[in-house]
Amino acid sequence: MGVLKSFIRQYPKQCIVVALSLIVAGLGEGLTLTTLLPLLTMAKSTAGSMGDSGASRAVSDILAFFGLAPTLGVLVALIVMGLIIKTALAVFAYLQVGYTVAMIATDMRLRFLHALSNSRWTYFLQQRSGGLANTVSTEATRSADAFLSGARLTATLAQAVVFLVVALLVNWRAAVLAVVAGAAIFGSLRVFVSMSRKAGSKQQLMFRSLLSLLTDSLASLKPLKSMARESEMDALLQRQTRRLNKALRKQVLSKHALKQMQEFLTGLLLVGGVVLALVTWNLKLPEVMVLVVVLARMLTNLSKLQQQYQQLVVSESFYWSMQASIAEAEKAYEPGFGLRQPTLTQGVEFIGVGFGYGDQSVLHHLDLWIPAGGVVSLVGESGAGKTTVVDLIIGLLRADTGRIEIDGVPIDDLDIRAWRGMIGYVPQDTTLLHDTILANVAVGNPDISEADAVWALKKSGAWDFIEQLPNGVNADVGEHGSRFSGGQRQRIVIARALAHSPRLLILDEATSALDPETEAAVSETLRDLGHEYTILSISHRPTFTELADHVYEIRGGRATRRENQLAAVGNG
Repeated sequence: MGVLKSFIRQYPKQCIVVALSLIVAGLGEGLTLTTLLPLLTMAKSTAGSMGDSGASRAVSDILAFFGLAPTLGVLVALIVMGLIIKTALAVFAYLQVGYTVAMIATDMRLRFLHALSNSRWTYFLQQRSGGLANTVSTEATRSADAFLSGARLTATLAQAVVFLVVALLVNWRAAVLAVVAGAAIFGSLRVFVSMSRKAGSKQQLMFRSLLSLLTDSLASLKPLKSMARESEMDALLQRQTRRLNKALRKQVLSKHALKQMQEFLTGLLLVGGVVLALVTWNLKLPEVMVLVVVLARMLTNLSKLQQQYQQLVVSESFYWSMQASIAEAEKAYEPGFGLRQPTLTQGVEFIGVGFGYGDQSVLHHLDLWIPAGGVVSLVGESGAGKTTVVDLIIGLLRADTGRIEIDGVPIDDLDIRAWRGMIGYVPQDTTLLHDTILANVAVGNPDISEADAVWALKKSGAWDFIEQLPNGVNADVGEHGSRFSGGQRQRIVIARALAHSPRLLILDEATSALDPETEAAVSETLRDLGHEYTILSISHRPTFTELADHVYEIRGGRATRRENQLAAVGNG
């Protein structure tokens, strides 16, 4: 029941509204027909045949208080009115449940996404994208299902209590005996609840693992298919899917085994109760029939109570995993920088900077100067630390020793979001959204208009082919930009980096995946941009490196300036 307590702590108002509406609806359900059965039976039976019934006396007294006689017509009219009220209450109650379930799923998704967007870059490096997608989709939905099961459990409990009260009024001995026997039955069936709990826990792990594997596999589909090795990926996914199916089958088995055993044992209990009432207690047949109906409804609701609890324990693993993911992302919150507004009129300077990933040292007392308005190229072997230098400039990583200054101001003193807003970043991978060209340039930024996007596309050299398209900037790029060539995709990515008018343009192997002719054309575009922006490039290729004003080789954790740019490229 820890899940329900957690919901109450996080959403107290919503839980109170849902609980009250469900309890009222449950009372209406219980009082509508069953409470009036004794009087219906009395009205149709011989006079006084149920005159000693506690239920009959209680309901007769209530009717007398309002000046109504317990005639068949009055009772039927009251039943119909009760059904109408019960239906209205039920609709209102379950609307509240549905709205709250949707709100909880949305709230948990937003909390997780907000925590992700504010977490340290190193946190992302440790995550699998499929696992994050699973948290947002599967775990959020199944977590909200836990609340739905809890809400249904509350409604069922309210109805069970009403039927128990009615049963006590009809014959308290039979009601007490039924409750004791029912508790014994449900206690003996707890094994199926435990099975469901274990199945739910395995499902949570299998869903996360399967979605992570699927995401990774799809990213590798083209090379695998090119080598006729897609069957290997298929075999991995099939094995993982079968494991998930096994957990789902256990849940189905436990669910239906519990339900059928409940019905069987409850049926035996009712039959035994009828025999006991007629033979041992010598109850009259009308009272026995009413008692059977009331006890059957009460035991049915108790059975549903256990079934809803079973559904709750299936979902709780997803809920606790979702909460753990949110807490982990919030714990990885990116520590604050300063409040000073950044400028870039002088340059970026590294002064004795040291940095390492864990026990692995990457940079040692690195000194580097990137003048404003200049073009600087970093070269060096793979793993030398070039990308680390870029990440330190962006503020995704923070130096272990030394300092980084922007126009003479330590980066730790700057408003880091304002600083990042002055950066345009062009990665090696031309990742495009499956959306329009305009959406890929603006990426949801409401401050970037269509005119801004067109300006950026012209700057990047992409407008020549885009204006030929039937829908222009509103043309769809296809999955991962499949409608366009590598060079065209790269130009759209460059336009994305330019659209918000940055001061510093960072090119991380931006032309390495292009053929020589396309690379030369893109590099010519970048050459023109070099007159307007401060550019920092990571490159092994001479086509762009030779355009740089300064070339630094990163080796042994230090930066060495190379005056002869072409020679530097050759050595890199």
